[in-house]
Amino acid sequence: MKSISVLLTNGLILTGLIITLSAAQEPAAPAMSKETAECISCHETVSPGIVADWRKSRHAHHIPLEASGQPALQRRVSADNVPEPLNSIVVGCYECHSLNGPTHADTFDHLGYQIHVVVTPNDCKVCHPAEVTQYSTSKKAYAVENLNENPVFHTLVETTLGIKEYQNGQMVHLASSTSAREETCFACHGTVVSVSGMRTIHSPDLGEIQVPLLLGWPNHGVGRVNPDGSLGACTSCHPRHSFSIEVARKPYTCGQCHLEPDVPAYNIYKESKHGNLMMSKEKDTNWDAVPWKVGTDFQTPTCAGCHNSIAETGRPANDSCRQCHQP
Repeated sequence: MKSISVLLTNGLILTGLIITLSAAQEPAAPAMSKETAECISCHETVSPGIVADWRKSRHAHHIPLEASGQPALQRRVSADNVPEPLNSIVVGCYECHSLNGPTHADTFDHLGYQIHVVVTPNDCKVCHPAEVTQYSTSKKAYAVENLNENPVFHTLVETTLGIKEYQNGQMVHLASSTSAREETCFACHGTVVSVSGMRTIHSPDLGEIQVPLLLGWPNHGVGRVNPDGSLGACTSCHPRHSFSIEVARKPYTCGQCHLEPDVPAYNIYKESKHGNLMMSKEKDTNWDAVPWKVGTDFQTPTCAGCHNSIAETGRPANDSCRQCHQP
């Protein structure tokens, strides 16, 4: 604390005190499990992009218990009671990759921890049961079965996808390539992810490590059949490991699958007045707000705004559009 004199324009001198305030202390970071801390100690070097995505996520900065005191439309966790210790620690690597281990065919021993590779809707259900229940009744959850029963798809496979050669001047379709199917139709519809033994990978620091050999993986299709028998992939819309609600709400995410030639919804939207306004006003949109207030957070109809998201219309509470993962 010190005194200072200031010469005013009328010749008078004003003497006062300046009080130096200490900088506000940063709030303490939420607790992290020792298992997740150990995951990060290795994966920050092995897969730094994954860890960086997680560090920027809401999962890394909040604990599920915080949701319990929030109004219904502002809660991001639909479970009434998340079990301890999950309720009071951040949602980290171990918290997702160790859930429901006995039900996962891809569970394996990794440096003394029982973990699985594929995080599924049944795992997300521990904190987000309403969302998973809604999604499980949607057409998207059954996208693999729907595709397999579609005669148009089989005609496509038999005539277009896979290996071809010319015989006597004519192109002949010899075989359908599994990788071609998985990179085209099943990339969106989902694959059947199964375990076919173990494989060896080499780590510069740890040497040889045994991990599951997964068939139909990686895949984030909406109807993916998971190693625990569950259907779907939350990461179709919410990218791992950031699980961003912003990314899930943007039309570009829907455009990964809903595009021409067979499902041209995204192309039509882009050329519509709504799409024009969205791209023009994108920078003025608050993509992360919960609830999403019409006229405040967003002004232009988007795919998610009409089909998925929590939206607040300004009407009575029971007339507001609630969150719905059954598009």
